[in-house]
Amino acid sequence: MTRLEKLETLVKIEEGIQSYLNRIEIAEEIIENEGSYFREIRDIYTNKKDTYERCIVRLEQRLNKQLKELNK
Repeated sequence: MTRLEKLETLVKIEEGIQSYLNRIEIAEEIIENEGSYFREIRDIYTNKKDTYERCIVRLEQRLNKQLKELNK
């Protein structure tokens, strides 16, 4: 993998992280607004938020791995 390909991969990973952060914001808004009225909705979006947070952790691990490879 060339240096340019590694940099492109880093950008894609960062875009993925940002996407999940946006999804978390949306889920939090739904939990705050609709979750107070409907427990099922709150449970669904709380679960989604947790899943998104786990995805972010995994992507951050991958990002760190790619950064180490880039510096070799």
